[in-house]
Amino acid sequence: MASPSEIKITVCGKTDVGQLREHNEDNFLVVDFAHVEKPSPEISLDFSLDEKGALFLVCDGMGGAAAGEVASTMAVESISSMVGSGGPLTRERLARRLRRAIEAANDSIFVQSRDNQNERGMGTTCTAVGLVDATLLIGQIGDSRCYVLRGSRLSQATKDQSLAWQLIEAGAMTLEEAKGFEHANIILQALGVQEKVEVVLSQVSLHRGDVILVCSDGLHGPVSDDEIKQILLDEPDVKKACDRLIACANAHDGPDNITVVLARFEGVGLPEPDTEDAVAFLGYDPGQDPEDPEPEKPPFSPEQVTGEMVPGEELRATASDVSVAKEPAANSSPAGEPATTTIAPAQPIPEARSVLAFVLVTLLAALAGALFLVYQRTAIPDRSFERPSLISHGRLASPSAAPPAAARPQMLAAPNRPADAGREP
Repeated sequence: MASPSEIKITVCGKTDVGQLREHNEDNFLVVDFAHVEKPSPEISLDFSLDEKGALFLVCDGMGGAAAGEVASTMAVESISSMVGSGGPLTRERLARRLRRAIEAANDSIFVQSRDNQNERGMGTTCTAVGLVDATLLIGQIGDSRCYVLRGSRLSQATKDQSLAWQLIEAGAMTLEEAKGFEHANIILQALGVQEKVEVVLSQVSLHRGDVILVCSDGLHGPVSDDEIKQILLDEPDVKKACDRLIACANAHDGPDNITVVLARFEGVGLPEPDTEDAVAFLGYDPGQDPEDPEPEKPPFSPEQVTGEMVPGEELRATASDVSVAKEPAANSSPAGEPATTTIAPAQPIPEARSVLAFVLVTLLAALAGALFLVYQRTAIPDRSFERPSLISHGRLASPSAAPPAAARPQMLAAPNRPADAGREP
């Protein structure tokens, strides 16, 4: 395998407000992590790839003049900081870190949008291209694109996360029809707009002489793929090619902010050009990171269970631990038992059973007390004649019910008087 230092990269990034917008909400990043550079309105680099890798990033902000710019700036700063942290990377670790960095940027933008009234609804697309070897890794949210020019063929290496693109893939419309589609601006994902996003990762195996273009829809919207290809073929200098691409978009009325990052790859660390090796979208799954796992909840201690947690909290915590413990089949339980029983921690289970036993004993004691009261009530003589009947006050009382309470004592006392008590002598 060739050394990363045998891969030579010349890259330039540029952004322009366009002809119709008052503010530029786009942002971009070009960074060689061996010599960290901060994004600027225009930047170009010529360097040999280091084991720390490189990152090219385009973000197309939305949500108003100030808010869209805030979202795209936050995404660039957050992603570059997280991807660039740590030591040397393998391809898989870079892909996993890139995915987590984009998800973390979404979390930050979403919280800021939620908590600040004047930034509600802000968001940004994100197409991030990183590499530590001869394979380009692409993480995407939204409809900013990555193109690859190989030989005389321009290919799109990403899929737009938009309504129009879904209709194209379903065969409901063609690429030409999509340009006039009234809902062409509807995208399915953007950073900061929803609480969770699904980062789409893809890869491109680089060849010597490949040219990579990352751009916002301010370029690929008004400018056709054929026009983009012709400019890249005519102008080998990446800086001049950036200028010409932006000028072409402005010549098409520049309806949106325009951002381009253009990189050319050379060096003996890359295989010879092969025009027959066509570039297309190729998904990439780096799997779960065994070296840098997500943080896990601390284990329970007997002191926490018995001294600091009430029974309800203890049971909820136990259930939560079971839900996050997803080990391979080697930890599966014997037949007839739930699969989660062997995964749950050992300490909380006896405590939980003691709590349930206490509740059961309490209920039995209450039941015994209730039975004793019923028994005592049946042993006391019936003295209902000493108080009015309640049935007469209910809605189900019949016409033959007892008379009103005021007259009832006199009527009930009459049978106890002597037979001649009411006669004159």
